[in-house]
Amino acid sequence: MFIGMDVNKSFFGLKVLLALSFFILAGCASRSVDTDGKVSDEEKEFRWKFHRERLSQLQVWQMTGRLNLRVPGRSGTMSLDWRQQEDHYKLFLDGPFGAAIARVSGDSGGVTVTASNETRYGPSPEVLLYSLTGLQFPVSNLRYWVRGLPAPGSNALIQLNNLGYPEKIEQQGWTVAYQQYGLSKSLRLPAKLKVTHGDVTLSFMANSWQF
Repeated sequence: MFIGMDVNKSFFGLKVLLALSFFILAGCASRSVDTDGKVSDEEKEFRWKFHRERLSQLQVWQMTGRLNLRVPGRSGTMSLDWRQQEDHYKLFLDGPFGAAIARVSGDSGGVTVTASNETRYGPSPEVLLYSLTGLQFPVSNLRYWVRGLPAPGSNALIQLNNLGYPEKIEQQGWTVAYQQYGLSKSLRLPAKLKVTHGDVTLSFMANSWQF
């Protein structure tokens, strides 16, 4: 009975119409869930598309947390501070008591890596970081993976949960398993994820997201 109201002349009518539209959409979405609580693939894709668009708009952010590294003959825990401002990023990796392990700063034009009292510049953060520290660290893709996005430029296999968030992303030989999400300013972002490639395992735990 609200359809006949003149929403152009009635602010109240506009509010009612918006509320009615919300409930209609909610009802349509609920029909995609069966009695066992399973969500259709179509509904997952719809939720993922909406979530992905919101994440893609996040161009300026900072994530701090912990990183556990496990490779053959080597393991350790370090603190992580990632600061992203559009294409420019700074990555700080520190060991116990704040001892600097590596500093990475770059953009689309190149990257500078400082580690072991040496600084190198080049096009690839992965190559520079490995040459200075021996760490296999997919920096270029991680700026997307830590947000729960596949990296652009290559194919990715994405497994979604019922909420439309990735449970797993497989890309360029790496597997990213999302173990927990947290809520930051109404946006769901990864809180725990494990990144593996062969016998290399990187486990991330986010302490805070700022944007």
